[in-house]
Amino acid sequence: MKGLISIVCFLFVFSLKAQNIRIGLFSDKSIKELEGIVGKGSYFIFKDSTLLAKIGPADVFKANYVGGLIRVVVNGTEKGRAKSIRVIQDKQEDYLQLRLLQPVAKQRSYEGDFDLEIRKEAINLINNLDLETYLEGVVESEGGPGQKINFYKAQAVISRTYAMKYWNKHKENGYNLCDRVHCQAYLHHRSASVTIDSAVHQTRGLIMVNENGELYPTYFHANCGGQTSEPHYVWNEEIPNLCSFKDTFCIHTQQAKWEKKIPKDQWIKFLVDKYDYPVWDSTSYDRLTHYVQDQRDAFYIHPIYGIPLRDIREQFKLKSTFFDAEIIGEDVLLHGRGFGHGVGLCQEGAMNMAKRGYTFDQILGYYYPQMMLVDRNNLIYK
Repeated sequence: MKGLISIVCFLFVFSLKAQNIRIGLFSDKSIKELEGIVGKGSYFIFKDSTLLAKIGPADVFKANYVGGLIRVVVNGTEKGRAKSIRVIQDKQEDYLQLRLLQPVAKQRSYEGDFDLEIRKEAINLINNLDLETYLEGVVESEGGPGQKINFYKAQAVISRTYAMKYWNKHKENGYNLCDRVHCQAYLHHRSASVTIDSAVHQTRGLIMVNENGELYPTYFHANCGGQTSEPHYVWNEEIPNLCSFKDTFCIHTQQAKWEKKIPKDQWIKFLVDKYDYPVWDSTSYDRLTHYVQDQRDAFYIHPIYGIPLRDIREQFKLKSTFFDAEIIGEDVLLHGRGFGHGVGLCQEGAMNMAKRGYTFDQILGYYYPQMMLVDRNNLIYK
C-alpha cells in the first residue's frame, strides 16, 4: 500500500508539471549546421525575448555554430547570433522539416517547438512538445505502419510508461530523452495514420505499474523466436516481473527464423583467443561442431566454458542469441530464431495477438505479468 501511495503522489505531481517533454534530436551527431523548412503552418524564431523572424513554407532558415554562438540566417540574410535560439510553432499541428548540413543527415519532420543551444562546441537541438504528441511519433517509429489498433494501444502504453520511468535519463544533456533506440526511436512527427493517433488518444494517460505501485519495466524487442529471455542473460541483472516463457504467437512471423554462415577459422579463433576454448580436447571439439538450444541459454555450449551468448551475438552481429550451430565444411552455419534481446514484449507476437482479436490490455498482461494499468491523469486504477 505504501508503494501505491508513493506512485499516486508522484503521478499527481507529474500530471501537473509534465505536460511537455524535451527530446534530443539527432542526438548521436555533433551538429555544426542545420536547415529548417516549415512543412505546415508557420514558426517564430526568437533570441531571448526578441523576435528575429517569422517563417512559413516558402522560407528557409539555417543555423550554424560560429565561435561559440548560433548564427541564424533566413532566406540568405543573417538575423542574429546567440547562445540559444527558440523556434516556436504558431499552431499545435504545425511542423518543421529539419536537415543536418554538417554533418550530413537525412531530413526529418517534427511537430512542437525547438530549442537550439550551445553544447560542447556544437548545437544541441531539442524538440519541446506535448507528451502525447511525442508518443504518436514514437509509436509509429517503433511499431511501423499497417498494424491493428490494439497493438498500437499496447505500444502507446509501453512508450508512455517508459517516458515517465526514465524522465530524467538525459538531464545532464538538457533534455528528457533522446531520439534513438537508446531511449525510444523517435524518427519523425506523427503521420496521417488515424489508427495510431486514435490508439494514443484512446489510451491517453494510461501507464503500467507493478504490485508495489512502481513503474513497470517496459522492455520489448522485435521477435523472441518462440521464447522470451531472462533479463540476466542479457544484462547480468535480475529484473522483477520479467522472466522467460514460451511464446507461440511469433513463431510463424517474418523475423522468427534466420541463418548466417561464419568462416570456421574466425569462429574458433574468437573462442580460443578470448575464452581459451579447449579445441585440442576431442569432447569439447565435438560439442563445438554441433550445438543445439532447446530453450534459451545464457552460455554457449555449457556454462563451464564461460562464453556468454550475448558476447557471440555482439562479435558476429547476430540478430539474436537464440541459435543452433553446426560446422559444415569450412563454415559454421547458424540456425537462428528471433530478432533482438528477447526480454519483455515480443512485438511481432503482440502484432499477431492483435490480429487474432486480443485487446491491448490482454496483450500487455501476457508479456508483462502482474502489471496494472493506471490513469496518471485522474489516478483511477483500470
